[in-house]
Amino acid sequence: MKIDIIGKGNVGTHLATALKDAADVASVSSRTLEGLRKGSDIYLISVADDAIADVASQVATHIPSQAILAHTSGSTPLNAISGIHNLTGVFYPLQTFSKNVSLDYADIPFFIEGCDSHTHDILCEAARLVSPSVYSADSEKRRDLHVASVLSCNFVNHLWALASGYLSEKDLPFDALKPLIRETTRKIQTASPLDVQTGPAARHDLKTIEAHMERLNGKQELKEIYRLLTLSIIRTDDNRHNRNKI
Repeated sequence: MKIDIIGKGNVGTHLATALKDAADVASVSSRTLEGLRKGSDIYLISVADDAIADVASQVATHIPSQAILAHTSGSTPLNAISGIHNLTGVFYPLQTFSKNVSLDYADIPFFIEGCDSHTHDILCEAARLVSPSVYSADSEKRRDLHVASVLSCNFVNHLWALASGYLSEKDLPFDALKPLIRETTRKIQTASPLDVQTGPAARHDLKTIEAHMERLNGKQELKEIYRLLTLSIIRTDDNRHNRNKI
């Protein structure tokens, strides 16, 4: 299978690495289209969301009608490129990518959408060259996946950054939290996050919560984040127990 990957950012670089041993892969500049081949089976647009349609329009003028043109975005709908080329699709790897960080590509789930069953099946075949975890997901489902990804990855990472900044001000090392973070993430590999929730909010330990809130006086934004997440944990726990009583 011949696959051209247009875009040399984090996602494009990793996809090229992941596919190179199982397919004939070319990495293409999204600005100049240097290296674009005219006889490939699949053309993957891996650029910023707001540039997808423009880059796809440029690529479409150089490729055969029987080739598949797809993008790799989780939040961009298929219809962003569906009128640009004959066969279009989405090839979405659900992972956070950094160029210099190695990944086990077989662990990455891929979510596929195609303009028709033939396109869908070919994109699934390409994804299975990398990973056994290949799923069908239309644009709405991918949006839901993207929202959940931001909650579970970007927001959690920001909380770590806030914790690091708070500890730094207190002359304490963030490294001290890393064993705790590792154990927390280990637990959810085999259990529901609801089942392994701990802490004062999960225990309804109001005395500790009030003490924490007092420690955060003068840090209004951090205090508000603490308050909102505490309330969310308590309400989620209460709702869960109420459902179990029914």
